[in-house]
This record gives sequence, structure tokens and C-alpha cells, in this order.
Amino acid sequence: MAIKVLMPALSPTMSEGVINKWMVKVGDNVSAGDVIAEIETDKATMEVEAVDEGQITHIIKSSPSDSIKVNSVIALIDGKKDEKIEDYNNLTLNKKNEDLNSSKNIKNQSSYSKENSDENIVFKDNNKFLLASPLVKKISKENNIDLKLIKGSGPHGRIIKRDLKQNKDSFNDENKTIIEPSSIRKIIAERTTRTKNEVPHFYLTIETRMDRLISLRNKINISSKIKVSFNDLIVKACALAIKKNPETNVSWINNKIYKYKNIDIAIAVALKEGLITPIVKNADKKGLFNISLEIKELVKKANQNRLLPDEYNGGSITISNLGMFGITEFQAIINPPQSSIIAVGSILKKPVIYKNKLDIGHVMKSTISADHRSLDGAVAAKLLKDFNDILEDPFQIWLNSNDMEVI
Repeated sequence: MAIKVLMPALSPTMSEGVINKWMVKVGDNVSAGDVIAEIETDKATMEVEAVDEGQITHIIKSSPSDSIKVNSVIALIDGKKDEKIEDYNNLTLNKKNEDLNSSKNIKNQSSYSKENSDENIVFKDNNKFLLASPLVKKISKENNIDLKLIKGSGPHGRIIKRDLKQNKDSFNDENKTIIEPSSIRKIIAERTTRTKNEVPHFYLTIETRMDRLISLRNKINISSKIKVSFNDLIVKACALAIKKNPETNVSWINNKIYKYKNIDIAIAVALKEGLITPIVKNADKKGLFNISLEIKELVKKANQNRLLPDEYNGGSITISNLGMFGITEFQAIINPPQSSIIAVGSILKKPVIYKNKLDIGHVMKSTISADHRSLDGAVAAKLLKDFNDILEDPFQIWLNSNDMEVI
């Protein structure tokens, strides 16, 4: 009996993946644990291993633009010659060009005039036809025009030559280049759009005096070989704030609230292909130096595509810091199934009122985006307030870092 190799679920939110590269070919003999393919997900590129020994007899035909659903058969080991992968799961690839000759299409076309015949159809999307005349299709092909960007003014929205002239900025522009996004970028686009539409976000912003934290960081970095960043301090402060507010350490999954015992903090890391959020686990129990070293290692592995699923799945909150780019304030999109994300801006020097006197101080703005299904406004506000208080009185960070000496 054939041994099935399935598209693995590499994260709780993964619904499909893309086969980036096959490491074997039909006829190769493999052993259990051999890497046979590279899979691109919404978060990373991972390796797929053979589940048993035998000969690769079938490999699914797909291109880098095809997304394959989780648990679909992608290869067979020791399969019979007359077997087909499609027989196992009726696998349907999400191809760019769908079949235009289905009965439903024919039924829809029957209500159109001759000008909407097959030769005028460019493609079908969500049961809607994009119509264009043969001349328009010829011009668009010659000038590399994306007809999806053109609004047709002809019958039934048909694109005619006049529409191309009115939208001439869409083509014949040497300054424009059409870039095909990577598979990861497509998945990120799909996930963030769905998240923004389905998750009820609300936002709270607070301004924090950072002078004491700056002083603490300077003392630490002068006296220690391990240099800590503001982000290290922020991650530790966030973990301690959640410890004070355990009702915020939750996720919303399948209409249920899951409450976590461990405090795991995700950090947003920008990669060339997109964004990934490695996890600092048990951050409340770890010392500041350990957190600093762990974050450096996670960022290094993320940039080398070496993160394991266990290193970027989980957590109830993410820290996204754009302060190094001079961004003073922003709102971030929640990373489901997490319930919140704190967007951290840059530290600014500005006039402040301190003890009823005008002073010059350093301030930073933080904005929490929270999922209203699992967190109410007052609960998220208290978390943000405690986060603020810890940063303004960083002695709490030092007190809860058992790997730091007296400074």
C-alpha cells in the first residue's frame, strides 16, 4: 500500500502551503527523516521529511503560484503505477486561471450578447467575468497592461480601447514595473486582509516618560559585556505587565477563549519576504540578559529561514517596534489567534510637565491593538497602564531579572 506524504500544518493558522522546491524526484529512494521538499507558509520556509522509507513513485504537479491545502497528498512512496494522487484527495490547486468552460460559465454567457463570447473573456473571478475586446487584449499584451486595474465602460463593464486611453498611466510608463509578489507576501496579504475584516480591533495609546529607563540601560551597558536594547527592556516590561493582568494572556479560537499559564511574548521581525513573529517563551521568568541573547538568536535564525514552528507559534501578544525608523506612533494589526499587539514608537526629547514645572524629558508612545472579542477596553487599558508604569519605574525590571548584578 502506498505511503502518503501530506501537506503539513506547520502552524495553528496555516490552511495551505506552497511547494517551493522538491529535493527529490520520481524514482529516488528515501529513508524516514530525509528532506524531500521545501514548503512556504505564511510565516517561513520549512522542510518536509519523508515519513517512511521507500521509493518516490508520485509527486504532485504544481508551480510556485499554486497553494495546496493542508493534509492534501503531495507525494506517494511505493505507490502503484496506475495510481494517481488526485484519487486520494481530489486535490484542487488554486490556479490563477480557472476553467472558463464550466457549465456555470456557459449558463452565465447565455445572457450576454455576441460581444461577450469566449473571445472577449479575459478571466473569471468570484463568478464575475472580466470582458475585453480582442483588440484590447492585443494592446494590453503588447504593452504589459494589467486589465484588472482598468474599469470598463462598455456593455456589461466590457473594456474597450477608449478605456485604455483614459487609463494610459497604467501602461507605457517606463517608470513602472509589475512585481509578482512572493508566495509568503501573498499569504500575508490574504491573512492581514481577513484579520482586519474579521477581528474587531480597538486601539489605546499612552505616552511614557523614558528618562529612568534610558538611565538604567546606560548603566547596564557600561558595566556588562552583554548589551541590551530598548526592545529587550520593552519585552520584559510587557511580560511583567501581563503577569499583573493574567486575564489578558488569552486567545480567541473557534468562539472560545483560551487562557495561557505561560507568558510568551512575540516580537515582530521584518524580513525581505515579509514579516515573522518569533516567540520569547516564559519571558516573565527570564532575566534581561537571557532575553537579550535569545532575541538576537531568534532574529538571526529568522533572517536565515531556520526558525522551527515551535519558535514562531504561540503567545498571546506581539511587540512591534518601529522606533528605529523615527516612527512616533502607529497602529498594528493583530496576529491571530493572539488577542493583542503593542506598537512602539521612537523615543523623543520634548518639553514635559513634571511636578508642576516645565522640564525637558524623553517620551515614547505605545499603542495597543486589542481584539474586542476576548478583551474589553478597561482590561486592555489596565494592561497598557501597567506596561507604562513599569517602563517609568524600571527598578521592577531589574528586580525581576535574576541574571543581573547590582548596578
